[in-house]
Amino acid sequence: MPTNHEHIGKALDELTIGLRPYAEQKLKATFKDKWQETVLASFRDGRSRLTEDGQGIDWDAHSLLTVMWDQWNSCFREHLGHQERSLVSELRAFRNRWAHQQSFDFDDSYRVLDSVRRLLEAIQATNLEAVNLQKEELLESYVAEQVNSQVQRTAFNRGKWWVIGIYSLCCAAISYHAAMSGHNGSSALISFVILVFVYLIYQQFKMEPPLLYGPRECHRCKRIIYRRQCPYCEPQHAAPPMPAAT
Repeated sequence: MPTNHEHIGKALDELTIGLRPYAEQKLKATFKDKWQETVLASFRDGRSRLTEDGQGIDWDAHSLLTVMWDQWNSCFREHLGHQERSLVSELRAFRNRWAHQQSFDFDDSYRVLDSVRRLLEAIQATNLEAVNLQKEELLESYVAEQVNSQVQRTAFNRGKWWVIGIYSLCCAAISYHAAMSGHNGSSALISFVILVFVYLIYQQFKMEPPLLYGPRECHRCKRIIYRRQCPYCEPQHAAPPMPAAT
C-alpha cells in the first residue's frame, strides 16, 4: 500500500504531465522565441533546467508551478482565475513540504490530489482520469483501513469484556469459598485474591487493541494477509543486473 508521501509524489508526477504542454503553449504564445529565457530567469540555476540537448526545458512540478506563479499576469491570467492561482500557490507549498520529506496524513494527501485534479480540470488536461483513479484508490484504502481498524477494535473490546467477566466470577467464587471454609487467615486470603483480580481487571481496562489486523483480503491484490501492510503489494527490490559475458 503506497504511503501518503508516495501518493503525493505520484500526484506531482501527474501534475507535471498535465501542465507541461499547457504551460509551454502559453509561454510560447506570449514570449515567442524568448520563452525559454523567460523560464530560466525564474531560477538561480537556470541552465540546469535545460534538457541534455539544450533545446527544451526539463520540467518538473516545482519548475512548472514556479513559472506559472511568476508569469501569471503575462501568460495565464486571461485563461485561469483567482481559484486556479490559489491552487498554484497551495501546490507549491505542498511540493516544498514533500521535497523536504515532511510527513503527510490522509487529509493532506487527499487535498493535494483534489487540488491537482481541479487545476488539471481547469486546463482540460488529458491525464485527468489518472488523477481521479488515484483519488479513488487513496479513498478506498483509507476507508478499508478505518473499517478494518473498527472491526478489530470491536472484536478486541468484546473479548476484553468476556475476560473481565470471567475474572470477576473467579474472584467471587474464590472469595466465597474462602469465606465459607472458616479457616484462620481466610480474611487475608480473600483480601489478597481481591487485590490480585482487581489488578488483572485494571490491566484489561488499560489494554489497547493490537496494531496488527486479523486475516483479511487485500483490496489491491485480493490475497489473504495478516498484517497492516500487504507483503505482496510492497515494492520488491530489483535483482542486481547480471555481469556481461566477456
